[in-house]
Amino acid sequence: MAEIKKKEHVIMEGNLLEYPIFSMQKRRVDRTIEEYVWEERNGAGEITGERRFKVECTRGVPNYFDMDVFNAIMRVYVKKGGVYKKTEIHFTIYELMRELELPVHDGARVNNVRESLERMAKTNLHFENSFYAEKEKTTKIVHLISRIEIYEQQKGNRFINMVKVVLDEELVNSIERKYYKLIDFTIYKALAAGMPRRLYEYLEKKKYKKNQFEIDIRKLARWMGLKTSKISQLKELIGKANNELKEKRVIDKWKYQKNIVVYYFHKSERFKEIEDNLFYLENLVVTFYQGLGQEKVSEVLKREGMIMLQDLIDEGYTKEEVAFALGWAVDNIKEIHSIRIIPKVIGQALGDKESKRLVEEREKAVQQKRLEEDKQREEERKRGEELDKVFEQLPKEKQEKLEEKARENLIEQGVHPNFILLTLLRLERNRLLENKKDLVKQESLK
Repeated sequence: MAEIKKKEHVIMEGNLLEYPIFSMQKRRVDRTIEEYVWEERNGAGEITGERRFKVECTRGVPNYFDMDVFNAIMRVYVKKGGVYKKTEIHFTIYELMRELELPVHDGARVNNVRESLERMAKTNLHFENSFYAEKEKTTKIVHLISRIEIYEQQKGNRFINMVKVVLDEELVNSIERKYYKLIDFTIYKALAAGMPRRLYEYLEKKKYKKNQFEIDIRKLARWMGLKTSKISQLKELIGKANNELKEKRVIDKWKYQKNIVVYYFHKSERFKEIEDNLFYLENLVVTFYQGLGQEKVSEVLKREGMIMLQDLIDEGYTKEEVAFALGWAVDNIKEIHSIRIIPKVIGQALGDKESKRLVEEREKAVQQKRLEEDKQREEERKRGEELDKVFEQLPKEKQEKLEEKARENLIEQGVHPNFILLTLLRLERNRLLENKKDLVKQESLK
């Protein structure tokens, strides 16, 4: 298995990214089959063949919630790479819930995830002249998940339920042939569920060494698994997703040209595709000038750029910082024409990077605080329900005395008698019950 160093990423096989496996409909549908046909044409517009793709599942075709679950599985696959067999992924349901950022104690959500696993294990993907392998399109039937197994594993002095997901060997072999894309799971989860996430994955596959990508709106809709064929509705759906991708900096900008949608990628994306090898600096220089529109880079420019980049590294900058500065320059400096500007702007580029990191950390802290507050509110709600039950078990006389005491406390705290609402009275009453631990324990045991 190819080593994946970036543990925050999801690894996705190329064919799974390309084809509309998951329905974009919110509600689960009864359809058990979805079929697609694409005509192949030559330069003269003549039909030379066709590609077919079919999704088949006895439990109903997977939808975008299943897409989220599958991504979470592949996230675990990356994190635990090398621990198990190359076709196997082992985890608990709660690990998967945490990857999806779902409440782990929500029984309904847990059941949704379990049903999703079972549904995907029943899903077959039929590729007819459409499964890309070793530079040609072939015919294959692939399982989205070959099978799932539940087993017990000892952890300390107790046993926990584990899930084993077995991937189809065709998909694993394809990944080993390096036909895959790394998807940033943080960005994925930051996008709204459904169309924005599906479009993000699709465009990640299409942006390789490109500054822009264009496609007919109806064709894009089919790749997305959208059902409507009305251009006005498609433009509205796709436009909304496009705006979110632009806001999250997945794309630089986009526009409609009649029935064509054009995506413009950040030029700095090219720098993420450069391998760290003996030709690293040369490739950085070439990528920089290609980002400026110069597809052919002279040996003089290469040599000059490599010397300058090596000087920056000798001064103490890392290769990653140099690559970031090059990408930052092509994205942010207007009318740039020479790599010689990099020593002058590298400080500003890295300053922007640090500012962005601080903003992301602040947003993460706010999100964490919100999650903790939600957890606290949930705990308070459950404790309130427990105290309500204790209160209901008290004799009528004690109930009246407790409510009278709660009312007196609220008046002492400055609440006008006419403004003592039932909710406020209940909170104060439960606070008094909470303080009488012996009473609570006694009544709870009855």
